[in-house]
Amino acid sequence: MAERKTKYSQEIIAILRSEVENVVNRRIVSPADFDFLSQTILNAVKQPISPTTLKRIWGYVKDVGSAYNPERFTLCILAGFVGYRDIEDFIENFNAEDTTTQSGNYFGETISFKEIPVNGKVELRWTPDRVCVLKRISAAEFEVEVSRNAKLRVGDVVEFASLTQNAPAFFSKVMRAGSELVHTYVAGTRTGVTYRILDPNDE
Repeated sequence: MAERKTKYSQEIIAILRSEVENVVNRRIVSPADFDFLSQTILNAVKQPISPTTLKRIWGYVKDVGSAYNPERFTLCILAGFVGYRDIEDFIENFNAEDTTTQSGNYFGETISFKEIPVNGKVELRWTPDRVCVLKRISAAEFEVEVSRNAKLRVGDVVEFASLTQNAPAFFSKVMRAGSELVHTYVAGTRTGVTYRILDPNDE
């Protein structure tokens, strides 16, 4: 019987991708990166995922992009690679952290991107010692003006719908100058992100 397709949200898959990149301490963006990741996963968990499948999961294949729906078995291999029993264990732990922080009033205020004026800036901080300053350039698009110890680079253009204090920040699009590829990215997957709207008078 063929492996059934999963129905996990793209946000969960994006968080899993981010966790994988954290484990290998490398952003996966090129054919060589996918070859490296495929071999690294095989060496670590003795289960193969082809570079082609990884490219689909990371949205590297243009005609697939974020619509690709990986098989559960494939997601279980990735979850095992980052230290979980399977994809359900990964989601359960993610949801448990989410529930614990919410029940403890850990999450704070949520703002929409619309609350940040065009040309306004927001500073994001998350552990360990990561800082980004984003400038709104149009609609939900923000340009990265400052990036310290983060995978985002100065000049990247990102999109997000909202930010919540002490919650992970989900960027639905990350666009890099000189590249036609569009990625997703999650900042602060474990400890969340704090944000601060910058006062123009302080700059």
